[in-house]
Amino acid sequence: MRRAVHTLLFRLYALKILDCKQERTGQWKKRKGAAAGSGDTRAKPPVVDAACDRSWDDRTNMKEGITMKRSVIFFSCLFILASIIIIADTANAQPFKPVPQPKVTFKKPIADLAVSNVKITPENPRAQKDMITIEVTVKNTGNGALPKVCSLAMNLINQDTKPDYHHQIIPWYTNNIPQLSPGAEVKISKTITIPYPGRYKLSMVIITEGLQAGDEKPGNNKHTVYFQAAVPPERSDLILDNVSLDQEGRIVLRMHNAGAGIPDQDFNTSYVRVKIDNTLQKNIYFKEIDPNGILKRGQGAPWGGTTTYLNFTWPNTGYNAIKLEPGHAYIVEVILDYNSRISDKNGTNNKKTVTLTCNP
Repeated sequence: MRRAVHTLLFRLYALKILDCKQERTGQWKKRKGAAAGSGDTRAKPPVVDAACDRSWDDRTNMKEGITMKRSVIFFSCLFILASIIIIADTANAQPFKPVPQPKVTFKKPIADLAVSNVKITPENPRAQKDMITIEVTVKNTGNGALPKVCSLAMNLINQDTKPDYHHQIIPWYTNNIPQLSPGAEVKISKTITIPYPGRYKLSMVIITEGLQAGDEKPGNNKHTVYFQAAVPPERSDLILDNVSLDQEGRIVLRMHNAGAGIPDQDFNTSYVRVKIDNTLQKNIYFKEIDPNGILKRGQGAPWGGTTTYLNFTWPNTGYNAIKLEPGHAYIVEVILDYNSRISDKNGTNNKKTVTLTCNP
């Protein structure tokens, strides 16, 4: 429709221009012819008298009036058509909708404490036996610094073999979490022993009481892990039978295991300590003293009730050497499994204190 109106306006305007040109051309030819007949160089025909002159002026004015009327009619039509175009465009136009502008908000930096890691050592702990180390890593995962110190509480519950067992490993309100900056972390550890085998639930709670709303996100302040405590190993019975000196003045130990076998993880980490005159002391691991595992096997099947002894001569050279001077008496104290890694029935028969005199 808009294109049709534009075409109509253009044609009307062209016809108007053509009409005006034709009218002016005809008047000019008439005036030129009249002037040529009279010899007058002007376009106006020669004046015969006043009446004729007025008649000529009236005709000219009448033509100019007609031309003026045509112009008025033309431009009126032009105005009407332009108005129609504007109204049509307005009717078809979509209502103005302001483009929403994104709101720029400045959020306050917020701290966000979370338990990022829990490490239990050893991975497969044994009840009544292993010293269990629980290491908890607390991290500030937010973009703001922690405005005050907080606390981590830790609780342990047996879920099957002894459901009434409850151990508050770390109590509430210990203030063990410092004011952490964004991305900083703190490691909190505790070492315990477990009296019963079974499945355990370890619960941790980050206590942020006292912080204002917006200082910390409380959604991840709780963390829970589960682990299994194995049945403790059967007890062995290490016995230190004798402590003496050989002909070269070296200390000789005679020992045996009258109980159950010793697990590798305990045997390989246990050591023997020898102390001389309460001053010099040296340690050697059982895995070096007994590389063939005589003590590790114990007295159970398939070896029956036969007692197998182990004799070990303490070195007098090297890092762990003990060298006694001739003619001197020494107080020698020997303790098997000094670091208590082996489950032993009787801890009194695995140590001796004797006085030895070196007389090569």
